[in-house]
Amino acid sequence: MTKKVGLLTTNFFHPTQDRIIMGGAERYQVDLCRLLRKLGYHVEVWQIGDNWTKEFDGVKIHGVKTSMNEYNTFPELSMAFYENSVSFDYAIYFILSLAYPVAREKSLAISHGVYWDWPGFDVKTGRHQDHQEWLRRMNIALTGPEKLVSVDTNTISYFNSTLSNFYHKWEYVPNYVNTDLFCPIDDNQEEKDKIRILFPRRLVPVRGVNETMRAAEILTSRYPWIEFHFCGRGHDDNTEKLMSQWVSTQENCYYDWKPFELMPQVYQQADIVLIPSRSTEGTSLAALEAMACGKPVIAGLTGGLCDLVLQGYNGYLLKPTVKNLVAAIEELAKDKAKRKTMGQRGREIALSFNKKIWDERWSKLITDVFC
Repeated sequence: MTKKVGLLTTNFFHPTQDRIIMGGAERYQVDLCRLLRKLGYHVEVWQIGDNWTKEFDGVKIHGVKTSMNEYNTFPELSMAFYENSVSFDYAIYFILSLAYPVAREKSLAISHGVYWDWPGFDVKTGRHQDHQEWLRRMNIALTGPEKLVSVDTNTISYFNSTLSNFYHKWEYVPNYVNTDLFCPIDDNQEEKDKIRILFPRRLVPVRGVNETMRAAEILTSRYPWIEFHFCGRGHDDNTEKLMSQWVSTQENCYYDWKPFELMPQVYQQADIVLIPSRSTEGTSLAALEAMACGKPVIAGLTGGLCDLVLQGYNGYLLKPTVKNLVAAIEELAKDKAKRKTMGQRGREIALSFNKKIWDERWSKLITDVFC
């Protein structure tokens, strides 16, 4: 008899639309569901929505009519999942806090990186008593699942220093990249007349889009041979419309977004890749894909990016201010040899994050817990 796994997340589809942003977390969810199905499990997903059922990639996704968010937890959603998935054998909580207030006995919970370093987090939990309530709820959330999976070491270090009772539960399974699909191309061409800077990120402030836009204005006015290419979706059509309007007023700035299957070519055509996250970051899929394609990465000094980028070796780790971005991009844009060396080193590092390794680690975890 086929065993069934229920997965709980907050959003995959937009709660009231068919729109999928398909960022790193959404792609991770698709790949995890594919792996579970490959291992012989039946998988269904629950998320915030208006009591609908949709399908993506052969997996049913159920919308639960609730949006209550208390202390950055979702107790109503968690309880609805607990009740609706009662006939399922196992559960995966795609975000740690979703395992509050109760978790299924045979379950796993995942951290995709610290998100409470976002400046707006303290708006909701800024008072001491609010922060303590959040920690109390997180303590309960970490208690239920049999294993806690983190994509980066930053999350594990944080909880080992604040809620240390769960040291034995943590498993480090970093993010991944298909190094056959994302690979360098032959660069023995004539000297380029343009240096292409790529921002392959969601158009949201925590990903450093505002600082990057200002840096682009400065550098393209200073150097006519520098181009900026923004490639990512916004949370809504209006955000994308505003970006399209902005690039129409800028020399050598371009905006588009591509489906996943075209992204290897997008990275391969770039010279420098920007991952200037300010917060809320794990072991970025975009950073790994850029590295696998042999590109130097300029990354924000935050979260799991510190597990991927070694300062001055395969890229730069920096506080993503406009001034810092301009200086780092300017230096690499002028130094072809450094770009090439850093890109080669990045490729070597990316090989240790090959998706086959991720598949093996997750398969073992699933076998250990779902038995």
